[in-house]
Amino acid sequence: MLTILFPFYWMIKTSMDSSDALFDYPPRFLPASYDFHGYREVLNGTSIGLWLWNSFIVSIGSTLLAVVAGVSGAYGLSRFRYRGKSTLALVVLTTQMMPPLVLIIPIYTIYIGLHLTDTLLGLVIGNFAFSLPVVIWMMKSIFDTIPVEIEEAARVDGASWFFIMTRITLPIALPGLVAVSIYTFINGWDEFMFARTVVTAADKWVGTVGLASFIGVYVTPWDQILAAATIFTLPPVILFLLVQKHFMAGLGAGAVKG
Repeated sequence: MLTILFPFYWMIKTSMDSSDALFDYPPRFLPASYDFHGYREVLNGTSIGLWLWNSFIVSIGSTLLAVVAGVSGAYGLSRFRYRGKSTLALVVLTTQMMPPLVLIIPIYTIYIGLHLTDTLLGLVIGNFAFSLPVVIWMMKSIFDTIPVEIEEAARVDGASWFFIMTRITLPIALPGLVAVSIYTFINGWDEFMFARTVVTAADKWVGTVGLASFIGVYVTPWDQILAAATIFTLPPVILFLLVQKHFMAGLGAGAVKG
């Protein structure tokens, strides 16, 4: 636990140090002074509020799209029998074997033709496409653990498949759905390479691109970088604390069938 928490503690500690105390040797394990200079510079001299808002829009948008489409696809793979089902499942799995870096340039070329560069919509669609296969496979494993007899009883009573999926199966799979949603949100929140390639306009930067902009040619303001990183870390941490019970339950939702 200490090895996990220490990097976060050091990030917060360094973000509160003065510029002169950053490179003290031996290093201090407590702030030399609670200067908060880095936070003042970040909040007053950068557009971190806009970066966080853009990250929030992209993460929420891609999560909603991936969850809606992924739940439908996963339910179809888990419950229905049709020709080509195994091939479709293999194709979905194969997409995860291809490094995203290989796809960035072709996608960027397509985006130029569709005028999606320098837009948050382009980032939403890109993150949605990268997250969708994982959402499908995670939700399929969760749906496979839910007894099909429950749904068959509802079918006998005349319920439609859409009603069964939304009113019966999804409430049972809620912990797993929350875990998948958190994964997708954090995946969009932390994504850098695609956002750095597709977006060049400063007013469309997301948080990861904004953090990279602090790196200078001759000087790198580490106190400001770590102050911005601390602020950037808060939203996913708060989200996790709010739904941690569902998240922990969802981690094992697809581990055991029956």
